[in-house]
Amino acid sequence: MTTTRDRLLTTTQRHAARVHTALLRRSGGRLGNRFRGGDVVLLTHRGRRSGRTLTTPLLHVRDGEDLVVAASNGGVDAEPQWWLNLQADPHGEVEVRGRRWPVVATQVDEADRGRLWRALMDRCPTYDDYQARVSRRIALVRLSPAR
Repeated sequence: MTTTRDRLLTTTQRHAARVHTALLRRSGGRLGNRFRGGDVVLLTHRGRRSGRTLTTPLLHVRDGEDLVVAASNGGVDAEPQWWLNLQADPHGEVEVRGRRWPVVATQVDEADRGRLWRALMDRCPTYDDYQARVSRRIALVRLSPAR
């Protein structure tokens, strides 16, 4: 069940994401590339119902050549739309500091989850707070360069 708090938070996050995306793009990735202690990636994906191209700023950690992001939805107890979209079509594009490349998204497997969750917590401890707030397990998503 979506609460009034969740709806308000989702609306606020959506507007903040648009501003953050515009800032990153207009500055060539020089401004807004860090947030809450973490590095920001712009993830571009296709809407599963609309077919529109959408871009979402997310905190990430590197794992080799892959980027790993948390489908936290800012502590809202619903899967984020970008993750639902990538489950329908795992192909997307990432942009870090003005550099873009195509990626394929997969959910992080259990063998790597603990290590990568800790790496995200080192950068942004609020993910633990988000996990405590929600009834679902926050998915970790691996964004691997498309081959």
